[in-house]
Amino acid sequence: IEGHDNAEETTLIRLITSRIAGVVAAARYVVCEYNVPREKLAAATAVTPGRRAPTISPLEEEGWVAVSSMVEKKRAAEVMDKLVAIGAEDILIFNLDNCRV
Repeated sequence: IEGHDNAEETTLIRLITSRIAGVVAAARYVVCEYNVPREKLAAATAVTPGRRAPTISPLEEEGWVAVSSMVEKKRAAEVMDKLVAIGAEDILIFNLDNCRV
């Protein structure tokens, strides 16, 4: 492109590539959120390890935590079944429209 240097073109290509990768990842993953007793956290996060690691937050109720993690969309039903068996409650699955991973 006349009047543009290679650095600008490279930056634009990286930006577009990142955006496309975000749409592709969003089509492949969902967000799984649930509450679980802290003593069962290790078993639950073994089921939902996330892409890097799950987000874990304490609940107001003593001994409970909230967990948020990305899981493969095709495994969502299986993951929910396993979490119920472990003792997780309030299990929610959210579709992603877009993301950066």
